[in-house]
Amino acid sequence: MNEYQNFQSMDNNETYETDSTHLSRLDRLRKTMQHMNLDALIITRTDEHLSEYLSPDKERLAYISGFTGSAGTAVILENEHLIDRLKNKTVKNAGNTDITLKNPAAIFVDGRYTIQARVQTSETLFDVFHFTNVRLEDWLIATLGNTARIGIDPKCISYNRYSAIKSALSPYQLELIFTETNLIDEIWTDKPQVQPSPALIFEDHYNGNPSIEKRHLIAQKLKEKNIDVTIISSSESVNWLLNIRGRDVPNLPIVNCFAAVYSCEEIEWFVDLRKIPEDKISDFQHHFGNITYMEENKLEDLINRLAKHKYSVYIDETSTNAWIIEKLKKSNIPLTFGQDLCEYPKACKNPTELKGMRNCHHKDAVAMCRFLAWLDHLTENLINGELKPQAEELVKSHNEATLSDQLFKFRSEQDGFIETSFDTISALGPNAAIIHYNHVNLNRPRALGKDPLYLVDSGGQYNEGTTDITRTVLVGPGLTEEMKERFTLVLKGMIALHLVKFPKGTFGGALDVLARAPLWQNGLNYDHGTGHGVGHCLNVHEGPQAISYRYGQTPLAPGMVTSVEPGYYKENEYGIRCENLCVVETVHDTQNQTEMLAFLPITYVPFDIRLIKKDLLTDDERIWLNNYHLKIREIVREHLSDMEINWLLKATAAI
Repeated sequence: MNEYQNFQSMDNNETYETDSTHLSRLDRLRKTMQHMNLDALIITRTDEHLSEYLSPDKERLAYISGFTGSAGTAVILENEHLIDRLKNKTVKNAGNTDITLKNPAAIFVDGRYTIQARVQTSETLFDVFHFTNVRLEDWLIATLGNTARIGIDPKCISYNRYSAIKSALSPYQLELIFTETNLIDEIWTDKPQVQPSPALIFEDHYNGNPSIEKRHLIAQKLKEKNIDVTIISSSESVNWLLNIRGRDVPNLPIVNCFAAVYSCEEIEWFVDLRKIPEDKISDFQHHFGNITYMEENKLEDLINRLAKHKYSVYIDETSTNAWIIEKLKKSNIPLTFGQDLCEYPKACKNPTELKGMRNCHHKDAVAMCRFLAWLDHLTENLINGELKPQAEELVKSHNEATLSDQLFKFRSEQDGFIETSFDTISALGPNAAIIHYNHVNLNRPRALGKDPLYLVDSGGQYNEGTTDITRTVLVGPGLTEEMKERFTLVLKGMIALHLVKFPKGTFGGALDVLARAPLWQNGLNYDHGTGHGVGHCLNVHEGPQAISYRYGQTPLAPGMVTSVEPGYYKENEYGIRCENLCVVETVHDTQNQTEMLAFLPITYVPFDIRLIKKDLLTDDERIWLNNYHLKIREIVREHLSDMEINWLLKATAAI
């Protein structure tokens, strides 16, 4: 077998997790599959709540493959030599072109992760596909032909995705088999041990809407639909409903749990009871009213009770795992499918939540401005080519990790800061072309001094809300006209969404083209959405709204918070992204006496004007940028040192 560098930075050839490590794990897994008479196994990157963010003991896809991204699915054949026996096997891609299969295992990812998956996984063990270019179902049909057994953990896949796969495979007698346990757990002998952390009350002065009122809202919706109960699997939804938070998952301050909400306003909370200290029960009851506490593994008992009483159930097939819905169906419980009843009201922030979001973004702006001032002071002479020998060692002692740590330090000094809202993307030069790059996966992150551009995408969880911001800045010599042009095109797309007014009922997907148009006109594009919803001290990636031609089918509404983040990525060279968070607000057109909607920014951090080709900006774009930079001065100046203020004045100078 050829030696393979499983994860390497762009400036060295160190091996971090060897090919043989994952081959050994695959061998053990295949023996387990053989024992269960499975021809293939589907491994999703999620847990029983279908969460994006996982505790370390749920990172099964990373364990078996090395891929650490937040979205992906692997398929593994039981017989590793099957591809060799089926020489010249191909699968059709979206363009109806034959793609030759090389390996008896594959990983399917979205556009954020195609480069990362190729870098992190062994090319002798896994093929990597963009999920819209090659479908998982087509790969299984191509490799297995007819009549085979394919294992899947029903607790780690949504019911609608399971149903789609099952429907595509059934004409070929390819049968999906529910495994009783997750087979990765069977071979993961050194799995991290995660101790339960206590649930925390999220006070009403932060949430702005007592839990008992939210419960009433959900119950009213059930009554309108003439349905008895809804089962909520999304931990974020249950945390929003009960106004609780926790520390079960890094970057996401939640308690993992389920809930059953009845039309009579009763609630059963399915949670690890070790997370509810006995001496706090009265505080919890006072906070969210009387509810019934149930062990989280008692969902089957719930389903049996619902069947016994002939209750009807409302459930979201996209956010509920296949195990729950199949159990409900087998119990002949009447089901109504629809969007999680908490999702839309959770997305439309109330005035208290919006005030908190603005407050925490102002704090975050101070941290970001202090960081960018520090970074500019560090790299100024490097950029100008005037770096003296005594300063060179200091500059080059910094790398992607130390920069990330410095930004964390500035954030952690802000009042109410809890933790980061996702792993900071601290990316120099070619690493920035990996859209969700994470320097933590490297033994030696890339150092300052080699690259002109640095992309930092980061955010914080605060008591008052959640932040997410990306800035691309100049940190070294070698800036090209191409880089400046493409930065300016990205910035133009971002400003376009800040300037647009749109009628109520507009889908986010309808606005996506505005952000892409400047790039499209120059034959360029980016392979990720333009915007995602953001939670309130919850998930930094929140639905149902999105600005995306793939997913943006929910009308934007006042109170929704969304990112605006166009980008451009040149593989092996550099990456550019600009990101603000905005609130959807009602604006009045006095001339036509109409009400429209608009994106109002709550992120206030300068864009690097050194990267702008000014002749590419229109007058309206320049006016917007200058006014935006003046607003930043108003918000952050009083919180900065003299050195930082000097940086701010230069960074926000009119263009």
